[in-house]
Amino acid sequence: MKFFISLIASLTAAAVLGSCQQQKAYPVFFLVQDSNTVTEAADSTSARMIVKFNGVTYTRMPIMSLDHFEKFQSHVNPDGSYGVTLYARKEWRNRLYYNTVDKSGMLMLPVVNGLAMEPMRITPVNDGVLVIWNGLNGYDLKMISRTVDPIHPELEEKRYKKKNPRPLPKKPEDVKNQTRDFTGRTVGEIYG
Repeated sequence: MKFFISLIASLTAAAVLGSCQQQKAYPVFFLVQDSNTVTEAADSTSARMIVKFNGVTYTRMPIMSLDHFEKFQSHVNPDGSYGVTLYARKEWRNRLYYNTVDKSGMLMLPVVNGLAMEPMRITPVNDGVLVIWNGLNGYDLKMISRTVDPIHPELEEKRYKKKNPRPLPKKPEDVKNQTRDFTGRTVGEIYG
């Protein structure tokens, strides 16, 4: 009898823990311009640590991602796309501040679902607010809302789209013309 009770208890616990898994956040993150160029890279892992967009190299490690934010608010641009203002969680504001002070004057590249948005010149951010100025659509807003709470839920819900209307760009198959580091490894590129 004790065996059956412990078996049922363990199966119930496994079912509860299995259903509590968090879903993966929509890939929204901010990359910072790399201070080294590809040819100045000092070690053999350099190609794996940087990525290129429009001829500028960025470190592959983001300074902030969607998981670091607690609220968002979208705005409509004249071209019909959306921009979004993201408000960092209190515990991540210092990280954002010190990273932006350290990298002041360099470029920051917002990347949404693998697509680069418009790069921004970095100035110190002491209020915990980052903005993606344009290029988002209703699907992006809907997916962002799964991780970050909207400030005005009723307004945001009107903007959501069920499917992504933006086709993802095709990556070039010709790797001969891609940028390489000093060891010959190709450097990845982000497309806008």
